[in-house]
Amino acid sequence: MDTSGQFKELIDTLEDLTETVKHVGIIACDFEEQSQDVLNTKINDMVKGLKKLNDLKDNFEQVQVPYEVLSYIDQGRNPQLYTKDCLEKAKQKNEEVKEKINSLQSFKDSLAKELKTNAPSTMEQYEQSQNSR
Repeated sequence: MDTSGQFKELIDTLEDLTETVKHVGIIACDFEEQSQDVLNTKINDMVKGLKKLNDLKDNFEQVQVPYEVLSYIDQGRNPQLYTKDCLEKAKQKNEEVKEKINSLQSFKDSLAKELKTNAPSTMEQYEQSQNSR
């Protein structure tokens, strides 16, 4: 089975298990003697779901989840926001680097202009060494 199929099966299993656990909770909260068979069936379904989940775990041994994603989940945040936040941080860092590059380029141009004015022979030697590369 391909990776996307494995993830789909995991998601389906988790959704089914979540629904079963929810039903067990509802039945147990409003327990009546005649609902014992239904409760037993749901508990057996829950055990089967947990077993299936345990069987699926071997398919995901190589999957690495960044610690920050787990932190998002612990904070009750949507883990899909992690990617969005990473992209926003990368974009912001890119803008900072662009500004630094532009500042350095501007400084280089100003320095070259001043050196041409105040030390033309030194600047001419520098330009020749750059052109010979």
